[in-house]
Amino acid sequence: MYQTRKQLLELLALLKNLGDQVHLVEMCEPPGIQLQDLIAQPFKQHHISEKSRFQTGTEAWAWWQMRICDLPGCLARTHLHGETVRFNLKLADPIERFLDADASWRGIGGDYVITLGPDSAAEPGADPALPTLSASVGAFTRLWLGVLDASGLAVTDECDAPQELLGALDRSLQLPRPSVDWDF
Repeated sequence: MYQTRKQLLELLALLKNLGDQVHLVEMCEPPGIQLQDLIAQPFKQHHISEKSRFQTGTEAWAWWQMRICDLPGCLARTHLHGETVRFNLKLADPIERFLDADASWRGIGGDYVITLGPDSAAEPGADPALPTLSASVGAFTRLWLGVLDASGLAVTDECDAPQELLGALDRSLQLPRPSVDWDF
């Protein structure tokens, strides 16, 4: 059993290190964690162990992918109940390296001052008095959509911040899990 994200990662590392002694581990995902984020090549072991007594596999399906393309626009339309949280965001956008130098849209990476609350906003820049969240655009999109809370993303995704900020984001962004693939 674990009590903190550090302990969870230590437990998972221990299981990995026992790989020559332990042939099979079955587990349910811990609350607020998506274990698939920790697997670098999720299908490699599955193909190697296919049809064996200790077959490796995960079951997860995603029929869609989302990302924020206009951070100020998205946050201007975000209205949350509860406490207002302000922080610096260092946002990494991996798409930037794939865009032509003369492309009109360059991704959304950069430094922002974020306000989340009844009136949310994203303004370019940084405020040295505020705590900083460092995240990829994918991790921040998942946070903004309510896929996982900040503390869960800090364990498995490209998301890092002081514990106090993660806790404030967990309390502020209590959103229903997105179900965009539902048929209507």
